[in-house]
Amino acid sequence: MASLEDVERKQKSIQPLLEQIAQETNPDRVQELGKQIAQMAQELAHMAAGVEKAYAQAKGNGETRVLLTKDQRERVAEATGVPLEALVLQGADVWDPQMPKMSPATIERLAMASVADRKLKEEKRKAVNSILKQLEAAVGDDPAPETKAAIDQFKRDHLEE
Repeated sequence: MASLEDVERKQKSIQPLLEQIAQETNPDRVQELGKQIAQMAQELAHMAAGVEKAYAQAKGNGETRVLLTKDQRERVAEATGVPLEALVLQGADVWDPQMPKMSPATIERLAMASVADRKLKEEKRKAVNSILKQLEAAVGDDPAPETKAAIDQFKRDHLEE
């Protein structure tokens, strides 16, 4: 399994390619660089998914709270539009041992990811509620039992987390 530091190294290794593609004028070279970046991004996503899966297994054993520095708070707010004082990570037994050796940059990225995850869940909830209102308006006050069952199943599938 990849560590957070491995993920961080992989992220940094993409940066030179991004800088190259920004400067490149040859369409063939841009396409080649794009393919390399896409492949590296896929590898990064796979690594991150493995890390996420490992940490998700430990969920439920308390939480680790990390107060962000003033600079970190400013960068997180600038990047996400959300002020955040502390990063809260579920699974203290997993996170607590890692904190002494974790880089400030990794903590900052985790904070940004935490905000992004929360925003995504909020937007999903809003979208699901909007869809439900539209469905319920379309079927009226007395929907067929199959329709009511389908709407109830949609609610269970998309509102329960």
